[in-house]
Formats: sequence, C-alpha cells, structure tokens
Amino acid sequence: MAQIPNLDNAPINLSSLREKSQKELVHILTTIRGRKMLVLDPKLSGPLALIAQTSLLKEHGVENLRHLAADPIQTDCKSILYLVRPQVNFMKLISSHIQHDTKQNLQREYSVIFVPRRTVVCEKVLEEEKVHEMVTIGEYPLYIVPVDEDVLSFELELAYKECQVDGDTSSLWHVSKAIHKLQSTFGVIPNVRAKGKAATNVADILSRMQQEQPIVSANTGMPEIDTLILLDRHVDMVTPMCSQLTYEGLLDEFFHINNGAVELDASVMGVQQGGKKIKIPLNSSDKLYREIRDLNFGVVGQVLRQKATTMKQDYTEVTTTNQTVSELKDFVKKLNSLPEMTRHTNLAQHLSNFTTKPTFLGRLSIEQTLVEGQSYDICFEYIEEMIHKQEPFLSVLRLLVLFSITNGGLPKKHFDYLRRELLHSYGFEHMATLINLEKAGLVKKQESKSNWLAIKRGLNLVMEDVDDANPSDIAYVFSGYAPLSIRLVQHALRGGWRSIEEIVRLLPGPHSEHKQDVIIERTALEAQQNSHVIDNGVTDGRRLLVLVVFIGGVTFAEISALRFLSAQEGMTYDLIVGTTKIINGSTMLETLVDNVP
Repeated sequence: MAQIPNLDNAPINLSSLREKSQKELVHILTTIRGRKMLVLDPKLSGPLALIAQTSLLKEHGVENLRHLAADPIQTDCKSILYLVRPQVNFMKLISSHIQHDTKQNLQREYSVIFVPRRTVVCEKVLEEEKVHEMVTIGEYPLYIVPVDEDVLSFELELAYKECQVDGDTSSLWHVSKAIHKLQSTFGVIPNVRAKGKAATNVADILSRMQQEQPIVSANTGMPEIDTLILLDRHVDMVTPMCSQLTYEGLLDEFFHINNGAVELDASVMGVQQGGKKIKIPLNSSDKLYREIRDLNFGVVGQVLRQKATTMKQDYTEVTTTNQTVSELKDFVKKLNSLPEMTRHTNLAQHLSNFTTKPTFLGRLSIEQTLVEGQSYDICFEYIEEMIHKQEPFLSVLRLLVLFSITNGGLPKKHFDYLRRELLHSYGFEHMATLINLEKAGLVKKQESKSNWLAIKRGLNLVMEDVDDANPSDIAYVFSGYAPLSIRLVQHALRGGWRSIEEIVRLLPGPHSEHKQDVIIERTALEAQQNSHVIDNGVTDGRRLLVLVVFIGGVTFAEISALRFLSAQEGMTYDLIVGTTKIINGSTMLETLVDNVP
C-alpha cells in the first residue's frame, strides 16, 4: 500500500514542494555515479517515505538500503552514501565505518549528505577522526515534509527540549527557514501574529530573512497565504497532556502514528502471519479515514455501522432485484470501499479494547477534574497512588505536568514529596528527567497563585453538555475541553490579540502582531489588476488561507479542531498546519526523559 499521501486536494500546491524535494534527492543520487548503498539516519526513513517511493531510489542506482548503526557496512557497492541529520554521534559512527574499511583495505567512496544542512561541529568531528579528507560532503535541504494535504512537518522532534531545557534555539532558525522557503514559492505572507517566546523569535528571524533576502512576488502575483499564526507550544502545555478523544488522536495515543502510518500485529487486521507486524497507512488518500478521523471516537462505531448497513442493503437489492447496468456499476464502485471498511472496523474494534478499560476511563475523569481546576486533594492522591502502583512512567508524568500547570506549580511540601516518591518507585536515574521538567517549568514549586481559572473562564475552555455526534464547538475533540491553543487561533483570526489582550498577557511569553511588506513586480501587479478580486480578499472564489505553525509540536486533536473550525458556516478561511513534529503528551515528554524504562 502506498504511503505517500495524495496532495491533489491541498488548499495550495503542496505537490510542487514534494516534487522539488524529489528532484533535489534525485540530483544527489545522480552525482554519485554507479551502484550505491544508502545508509539512512533511522529518524529520516519515515519523512523520506513521504517524499519518495523506494522505486525512485532504485531507478537512480540505490542497490541496498540500511539504517545507520554501529556494525560495519556489508556490501559489494563501491559508493556509500550517508543521509543523516547533523548529529555528533552519527559522525562517530560514520568515522568508525570508514576506519574499519581502511583497516580491511576496502576501496570505497564515501558521501555524507546532511539534512537539512551541514554544521561546523559535525565537520570538526570528522576532522578529529581523520576521515574528513576521505568524505564528500553535501546538503539535502529538506526543511518541509507534507504529511497530508493540510499538514506540513519540519521534522524537528527535539525543538521543545532544545529551546526550553538546553537553551539551544537553532531549531527556530530551521522553522524560519522552512517558512521562508514556503514564502519563496507562495509569496510573502502579509499578516504575522505570534504568541510565546519561541514564536516571537521566529517572527523576528523571518523579518530579518526578508530584509536580507527579499522575496519578490513576480510569478505568483498576490500572496497565496494571507496570515501566519505562530504559536509556541510552551504557551499551552495543558492540551498535549490530556488524552485525545478523536479517532486519529486515540490511534496515536495507543499505537503511535509515525509519518502517516501505524505498525500493528497482522492479527489485528485479520491476517495470520505468525506475529508479524504490518504498516497501515493513515492519510487523506483513504477516503473513509478522511471522513472519520476527526470525529470523536464515541461516534465512529455508529458511523461504521451505518455504512455497513447501507452496503448490506445494497447487496440485498442487487441479489433480489433486476438491476440496470448503471445501478450495478454504482454498486461495484461502492464495493471498492470494502477494504477501507474492513481496515477501520478492525482498527476501531482493537482501539475499543483500550478505551473501555477502567484505568483509561478513570484517567479521563481525573484529567477533566484537573482541567476544571478543582479538587486538589483528590488529584494529589490519585497521582500518589499511580506512583505507588508503578503505573507507566510517562502516564504518571503527564498527569503530574497537568497537575502542576493548572495549579501554578505545587506547594513545596508536595513538590518535594512527589519527586522523592517518583525516584523511589522508578529509580534514581530519573533525577535528570525531573531536573529537565523543572527547567522547562512543567513541574515546579508554587511561587504565586495560579491564573489557570482566569484563563479557563476568559477563553471558555470547559464546555458543558457537548454533543460529540453533532458538535457546535471545538471542545468535542476532548469531550468538553476546548484546546487552549485553538481558542487562541480562533481569536487571532477574529480580531488579533487585541480582542483578548488581558488573557494573552496571563499566558507564558510575549506576543506580537505585524505586517510584512509584499514586494510585487509591475508585471505581476498588472496581472493582479486584471483579475477578479472580491472586496474581502477572496480571489477567484477561493477563501483566504491561514498557516498555523506550532513550534514544539501539535497533537492530532488540535489538527482536528482546526479542520472543524475551517468547515464552519461563515468561516472565510482555509487552514493549513505547520509543525516541528506531530506529538502527543507521551512522545513529547519522552524527549525530556533520560533512560525511559
């Protein structure tokens, strides 16, 4: 099954971005003559699969493909091509391979291609290991990976940790570079709104890039993207810590969607392959998935049942009545969706094995209590009990972070007590993890009264009596809690930050709002004057496009909430999401955890 998503229905021409990345990859492969072995950074194989099929690699001389690991390269290819992110540990592995080959008198040509760009530190390591002269160095500027027709990933999974814990802001330059590349294709984005330290930094870097390398909208005419909203993940760490309740969100929570696919035992899909795992692609190319992925999981079973009933009725009609050729043709067309029906019925059934467990339901209840900012003692005792029962470490941390944020930190007595209990239960090697969480401000001592209740009320984050089947608000994605980040997007779209100035000030980090100068060449301007432009800025019947960028990661539930907003009657915008990585609370905290058991 093809894993590359279909981008034909994207609100802007994302296919052109993918094609450009393919061409750049092909250029790298063709500059290395003959048969070659491709050695991949393990974290790049997923993004690469969203850009190019294996057949494309083979067409351009790639005979073997393997992940970068410590063991020496076994191949009869003379050319070895390393495609890696610029990390010091990878340079040491590559150096050990070359040193091993030299001792064995193997004559090979080595190329190291950095994604997305080379760094001085990495080249220094190659020099120190005395292999720099034996290596041809290049770059593959893969800053943007289209994950789906409305989602772009910058593949910077450590961005949050680097900014909040390590004080390393290089990922912000990468995000800015990615957006700058988008602007060079689709025109300068006139309106920029940012909230949070990382977000305002990116807005500043973008302004500098535009001054130093001005983008002139010659061929594109007026910009295709009207507004850029930059959100620092640190502004809203409550949302990722909550359990997502959309179909796609829950699939990620329990099975982890990685680059548009989940890997499960074949038996889950009704295939007996002796414990083998199979990859199931999950993107818009699957029409049924596109229809149900953003629904609250509570109604997915009902939708699948209705579809199955309709198919059964159609089958009965075909077998008991005389059908015309066109009616038969329609029935056969419906049969084409049978594999999708089978796939999602199996997935939903497997998922319900987890969502009906008392532990999961109990967790949802305590999350709701935490988000409402109520019953401190009940929440404290629940987390204490989880620690004593040695429940999964990341599950405990997620609730602890939620507890700390909604209470503005923990009283010193409880802060010290829970940290001590965590170390006793899970091992003192997690001391570094607790230090990381404190550095990031996720689990900290209470210094002042919490402002969470004021934020919750001001943004109307908790909704009563949400109808998950026929939702009227984004709160359906968490069955009652409206993601803070998406409430901010709603207000930013309506009237900018000024409409909620007081609330925005209560949230971490500065906020900014500015316009970028759009430089249009005369020929493009004349073309624009000749086109039909409607007063509200909608050109050729198209709605304005807004790019919402999350620096530090975004959850599937938030993406679903944005899609819901975009589909509302009277909405004049299409929304497209950019993110450093698609995350959930566990995968995000994993980056802060040392020695995950």
